[in-house]
Amino acid sequence: MLRRDFLKLCLVGLQGTTLSPLLQRAAEGKEKLGAKQVSRHTKKFLRGVSSICQLCPARCGIVGFLEGDKLVKIGGNTNHPNSLGKLCARGLSGVSLAYDPDRIVSPMIRRGERGKGQWEKISWEKAYMEIVSRLKSIYRSGKSGEFVFESDSPPTGLTRRFLEGFGNVLVLDDQSLGFANRDKAHWLTWGEDRGVPDIKNSRYILNFGANPYESHEFYTGFIGRWIEAQCNRKAKVVTFDVRLSHTAGNSDEWFPINPATDGAVALAMAHVIVSSNLHDRNFMERWTNLSFSALAQHLTAYTPEMAQKLSGVHASDIERIAIEFATNKPAVAVSGRGVTNHSNGVYNERCILLLNAIVGNIDAPGGLCLPRTYRLDGPQESLSSTTKRGASPREEGPRLTPHRFLSLVNQGRMNPKLYFLYEANPAYVNPESRLSLGVLKDEKKIPYIVVADHYMTETASLADLVLPTATYLESWGLDSSPALDLVPFVALQQPIVRPRGSSVAISDVMIEMAHRIGGGLARLFPYESTEQYLQKVVSSIERLEKAGGWSYLKESGVWLDSRERPRYRSYESRGFRTPSKKMEIYSERLRRSGFQPLPAYEPVGDHGDLRGKFVLVTFEPNVMGSRTGNLPWVAEIKHHNVVWLNRDVAKQLHIEEGDRVKISTSAGFFISDVRLTFGLHPRVVAMERNLGHWAFGHIARGKKFKSQDPNTELVWWEKEGNGISPNIVISGNADPIGGGEAYNDTLVTISKVRRVTP
Repeated sequence: MLRRDFLKLCLVGLQGTTLSPLLQRAAEGKEKLGAKQVSRHTKKFLRGVSSICQLCPARCGIVGFLEGDKLVKIGGNTNHPNSLGKLCARGLSGVSLAYDPDRIVSPMIRRGERGKGQWEKISWEKAYMEIVSRLKSIYRSGKSGEFVFESDSPPTGLTRRFLEGFGNVLVLDDQSLGFANRDKAHWLTWGEDRGVPDIKNSRYILNFGANPYESHEFYTGFIGRWIEAQCNRKAKVVTFDVRLSHTAGNSDEWFPINPATDGAVALAMAHVIVSSNLHDRNFMERWTNLSFSALAQHLTAYTPEMAQKLSGVHASDIERIAIEFATNKPAVAVSGRGVTNHSNGVYNERCILLLNAIVGNIDAPGGLCLPRTYRLDGPQESLSSTTKRGASPREEGPRLTPHRFLSLVNQGRMNPKLYFLYEANPAYVNPESRLSLGVLKDEKKIPYIVVADHYMTETASLADLVLPTATYLESWGLDSSPALDLVPFVALQQPIVRPRGSSVAISDVMIEMAHRIGGGLARLFPYESTEQYLQKVVSSIERLEKAGGWSYLKESGVWLDSRERPRYRSYESRGFRTPSKKMEIYSERLRRSGFQPLPAYEPVGDHGDLRGKFVLVTFEPNVMGSRTGNLPWVAEIKHHNVVWLNRDVAKQLHIEEGDRVKISTSAGFFISDVRLTFGLHPRVVAMERNLGHWAFGHIARGKKFKSQDPNTELVWWEKEGNGISPNIVISGNADPIGGGEAYNDTLVTISKVRRVTP
């Protein structure tokens, strides 16, 4: 059996039904609203409540099944046009989150020194008094940078409204650590923060450093369409990655490229396409801001031979693949953190965007498309008059990441008075963990820290005040993620179960704080609850209102306009959201900032001489995110990590499978077991991230304990341990344009550790 046929047979369950009929049913409301199942234990009907998963950025549609008031199962919502009723193991494991005995269920105030674990339970009234008294002082002073807010993902809805209304707030988010460079490159080039590959309609997929078989921001829905392209359209997939990832292993060709040289390969391919007269002249002349002659001149230096010297990919392969890419349409070049998590990440991403533009694959069937979403800003009561601050790819200069912020605080260059973190954990996710820990512990550097979270995370354990927040299973929200089939939709997050203890949704916390602070901020919050605010947002979408509005959303979980169909090349009617209204191959904004205005290859400074050193590359396991470590169902699947090392290199270093090795950098060291493989570039060591918690909860730390949940005593992997967080040795280094952390640039040394025999 051919591998392609085997894939088709094995993965048909992931894709399920074809998209068009399902889209049609969802749009016209013909899909049965709500959901029911029968309990396999009691044979009783289970009541279904539609909502959205929040355990990764994909925001898949879910249905929570209740036996009485108890959540017993989470399934996929077949009405959801992105996820199509499919869920990954993370999504299914959300049941554990609702009843986790490790959750924080009441506000707590610190007693004693920071980090000593001495806490006193207090009321919400006292907690609000603690926060609001400080915020009022900052609000009245109007000084910038005294109030810093950080969240796991960019703030939306009422949280964003509060921050913009407050004014002079420094807003940070943990997603900027991974996506800042990509977002900046896209904003500079075509005025959007990201693109949406129309992957299911592609016949040729050129993959630079993405790994959707294991992890992706659109995860389940995206990989289902990727597999559909491979199986139904016989799409060829070519992957450039330092590691034989699951995606690389399911590709037609894999090239273990030298780290951070993807941009050079993309430019060499562009050179071949232009010199072979295979480019889309019409698109380049009408919709880019650089003349063809200037582009051709710029690409002259980027020959396949030059790229071979830099990347290790043979010139003949570069030339062949470039011609295949240009002549097998529709085609698309995609990228991932393997490309952008470098100090040259913005340049790398702009080179790949250029490759798509040269062959006219922009917003075209099977190409790289502009995102289709609905704006969910809500009513604008005087909002336009407030000051807006924060970290955004749409600002001039590099994005300020949480790590960079704490570095500036450490240097005395920033002096925050109140640091408010919502589901953010910089002590764990930042590079140079020891630096972040040192700053967070120092009350002179940050006088007051508030953490709103479900768990006593590594960062929460260093806070002055901890607030228990409702989970996505217990709170309201709206989502309009980029539509994978290019028809925008609105999805509703609604409570499936009641909040644990005295947990409160962060949006309701914002309403209460705004009312207590008063003044102009209070006038922006004429709402008593998040539900009331969201109903007003929904009522502003005319076609949704006509389809049934709030009641329809509560029952079906998602809405899209039945009259809408995918409309390609939208730029032809409105242009691109750039100053020139064209794709800006030449970036005047980069030139003004002192950077090369054209897509270019910029070498990573210390990668030139790797004698005795290796590049550390981290990757995300498909079930384990930075915030899912305490969910026992996924922790049982992935709870331990090891260092990956090339087998030939290991032989030279006299290292064998299962040996212990010491990984050292300028930031620190750790000791780990080693796994030998041929599926890794010889100058790279690799390791899974999102493991090795030293707080967060018992399961995240690999510890069993007694509770009302029998799963907590079934931690059979306790002796094996909970792995290592590689962030403790990753150097703090950022892309100077995008500000994103260069997680995949750190140089390490590796040495064998002798086992001590008892």
